[in-house]
Amino acid sequence: MIELYLLEQLDAFHRYGTLSAAAEHLHLAQPSLSRSMQKLEAILGVILFERQKNRLTLNKTGILAAEYAARLLDNAVEMERRIHLFDKSLHTLTIGSCAPGPLMKILPPVTGAFSDFTISSTIESEELLLQGLRTAAYQLIILSHPIKSNDIVCQEYLTEHLYLSVNTFHPAAIYHSIKFEQADGQNFIMYAKVGVWEQIVRNKMPNARFLKQEYLDAVGELANSSDLPSFSTNITMEELPSRKTNRVNIPFSDKEAQITFYLIYLKENTARFKRFLSTINQE
Repeated sequence: MIELYLLEQLDAFHRYGTLSAAAEHLHLAQPSLSRSMQKLEAILGVILFERQKNRLTLNKTGILAAEYAARLLDNAVEMERRIHLFDKSLHTLTIGSCAPGPLMKILPPVTGAFSDFTISSTIESEELLLQGLRTAAYQLIILSHPIKSNDIVCQEYLTEHLYLSVNTFHPAAIYHSIKFEQADGQNFIMYAKVGVWEQIVRNKMPNARFLKQEYLDAVGELANSSDLPSFSTNITMEELPSRKTNRVNIPFSDKEAQITFYLIYLKENTARFKRFLSTINQE
């Protein structure tokens, strides 16, 4: 059986080209690395190197061995990563969402249904969320579109509607609804982690400027102490009542201002989520 450290050293020699460079990278003495390569040749029963005076290079067999070594090392790293993720999933539930609003709604019932778990959440791009679901980085994700796959369960969750939030003196405060083009060109206070909403407002209001805030509380505080407009949704107004204090919230009438979100998880976790799903289905 080939020991992993021998493959690591062969890979280093292949990448760095000389014993001295590989030994320096590995923090080894050059004679020690040379003995390791001889040991690897003895284990495999083949010659891996062309040996010339003051020069050592891989032969064709050695190059093939180094390529296999690199793949095996990658597999070892992936094995370790997946084992850690699986072990974490046994006592941690990680939820990923493409927008903050659905997380506000889902975290309380999840926490209640999985009281013996550590719950963590993050906002990420939809592409990375799907990748993370399949590699066990996430056990549950929330996307803005349905997914069809034999190994995935996809359930419609909720719909979020975007609003323009202004103070009572703003010219738009008298509107019952507003279009993106009517609000274009203004400066907006915006939460930095709005996910899919950011691309929508940037596309629909190309002449607007967005003053991004890292903390959600800062958005409300700045909005209430300045004349700048911000954004709210039906969810944020419900979950954060302060968003309605001294503010007028005007719905955007564009079709892009409404998103239906979907809960997505692997079929193998159906039994795990049964209790939780029954809770939110009754809401």
